[in-house]
Amino acid sequence: MTETDRETLLAIGAPEHDAAIYHLSGFLAPDPVICLRAAGKSYLAVSAMEYGRARRDARVDEILSYDELGVSRLSRELQSGDRGQAAAAAELLKSLGTGGPVHVPPHTGVVYADELRARGVEVIPDARLFSGLRRQKTEAETSAIEQTQRAVEAACNHAVGILRDSEVAADGTLTWNGETLTSETLRAEIDTDLLRRGCAAENTIAAGGAQAADPHESGHGPLRAGESIILDIFPVGRENRYFADMTRTVIKGEPADELRRMYDAVLAAQEAALGMIRAGVNGRDVHLKVSEILHDAGYKTAQHDQEPGVPLQEGFMHGTGHGVGLEIHESPRVSLADDDLLPGDVITIEPGVYDPAVGGVRIEDLVVVTEEGCRNLTDFPKEFVL
Repeated sequence: MTETDRETLLAIGAPEHDAAIYHLSGFLAPDPVICLRAAGKSYLAVSAMEYGRARRDARVDEILSYDELGVSRLSRELQSGDRGQAAAAAELLKSLGTGGPVHVPPHTGVVYADELRARGVEVIPDARLFSGLRRQKTEAETSAIEQTQRAVEAACNHAVGILRDSEVAADGTLTWNGETLTSETLRAEIDTDLLRRGCAAENTIAAGGAQAADPHESGHGPLRAGESIILDIFPVGRENRYFADMTRTVIKGEPADELRRMYDAVLAAQEAALGMIRAGVNGRDVHLKVSEILHDAGYKTAQHDQEPGVPLQEGFMHGTGHGVGLEIHESPRVSLADDDLLPGDVITIEPGVYDPAVGGVRIEDLVVVTEEGCRNLTDFPKEFVL
């Protein structure tokens, strides 16, 4: 039993919207459940409506019903369903003889925490513990992420195909099927393709021109020839619940020399970062190397050029990567966060350079960390000019 296994873990909430609970229980439900792990044994308490399905599907040692825990009675007495669930959890902890603090996810609701503390339970929000539980992916988890990644690549290929087939109007805007090709149209085509492949996407990025210089701008309006177009696609698998993430930057027509120089610098930085990835390497060192390469290429970086208290608005101003799994952003971080990489970590490597006067370039792959290096889960070309 590891040190983490000895800790008492408690999470209350709806598994469909809470990765910590879904990971602990393996049970998906739209309504709140109580998930507890104590003394190496796991428990899941659910309503009568979910009881049969939980007994069949949940990956826990024991299924409890809200009826036997008296959740309805406690909720009536306290005039709050949330307080009733927390009170029932406190009584369950007492009945199990669990002593010491209870570790909860950092996003645990204040109502739950207040009720638990009022009943003598020491509550410790523990982001590192809960994020650590999900870091080193099993083969099954990596396979699920790869399944979602294949859908990402197919949808990106569909978008690239549309851009290839587009025509350039006299004013430089792109047209497709006789109509102006907009970011909204391209994004809808990507998201619809993902839906057909069993994935759901939110905030897909299809941004061109000056909009591509804003890293999280989703894009709006007509797309134009000669401008970089960032395609950042990061859906979740509707059945497996695992995310994937990939970014490609493309251009229809001939790029200006500066755009080509930006692309070459970002690609070189990404290749250097990928070459550094292996278990035991600190993500901070990878991030600093990327910053060094981009700075040497003539671009501003947060590490070299940011003034205290003033956000950097051009160059490289974000982290190099992040973990991916049941959430699109999870541990570890490939940034200044000082996270040593572990075998089984699934992370993105996504340097970028942005200039509002020129556009933006970002290239992102998804890799799994191994003892010897990394295995790239991304199988899509890095082709800039279409």
